[in-house]
Amino acid sequence: MNKLNQVSLIAASGFILTACDLDSDLKIDQDYQHIRVYQDDQQLSCQPDTAISLAQSALSLAQENIEIHCSQKAHDGFAYPESCGSDTGSINVFTIHKGDLATAESLGFAPLNTLPQAQFNPNCEYQVIPDDYKYALIHQVKANINTWESLSATDYQFNYQQSFTDCPSLVASPKVRITVSDDAIVEVYDLDNQTYLNNLTDYSTIPELLNQFKLQLWMTPLYAGRTAEQNYQLAEYDENGVPLNYFYDQGTNECDAVSVNVSDFINLASD
Repeated sequence: MNKLNQVSLIAASGFILTACDLDSDLKIDQDYQHIRVYQDDQQLSCQPDTAISLAQSALSLAQENIEIHCSQKAHDGFAYPESCGSDTGSINVFTIHKGDLATAESLGFAPLNTLPQAQFNPNCEYQVIPDDYKYALIHQVKANINTWESLSATDYQFNYQQSFTDCPSLVASPKVRITVSDDAIVEVYDLDNQTYLNNLTDYSTIPELLNQFKLQLWMTPLYAGRTAEQNYQLAEYDENGVPLNYFYDQGTNECDAVSVNVSDFINLASD
């Protein structure tokens, strides 16, 4: 499906999207109208690592089964001093159903319309993947999570590579071989440079990869699919539920268009 078809599908359901933060004369259930909510991401100037990511914020909503129709980084509209360590006004914004507002507020979110000067993308809901495709991808990843869990693999190896299509200045990540024992990563070997890596926390186990992709889909990205070139084809998995190729682009910041490739999976317990 190309972008034109995507826009057509979204336009067909546009009467729902126009309900964002507005009262509507349409006779639809108020609980299913859309509203934008936000949460301060706590980012400090000169300290980008202090920010709460969109994924972290979205996880708190997803755990309460709150459906997300759009996710974006935005600004609260206030002026802040230009000095390191000061507040930046950066916020995480999500479009949800009005019926979920009370639950979202209990999690620390507030309606975006309480920030009249907020700077955000008002067309975000029109630019994301269609709901039918989103739920096809989510259904697929959930089925493969079940397949993986039925394998009960705790000791295994696989080759892994991650790349970004929106980071032209970033050096490509090396292809690595990850070894997992008792569900924890114990070794990461750089296949490109033939050396062992010390920082294991930058990498994920198979169930972590599956659940990370599921969360990114729940956030309703701009694009998602098998690869950056095949962003309207379903992701690829093997017979064990291992994700072989998947791609998503949240489209909010640089370096959030991620391609993942997994290969040469070996279940060490079966050797």
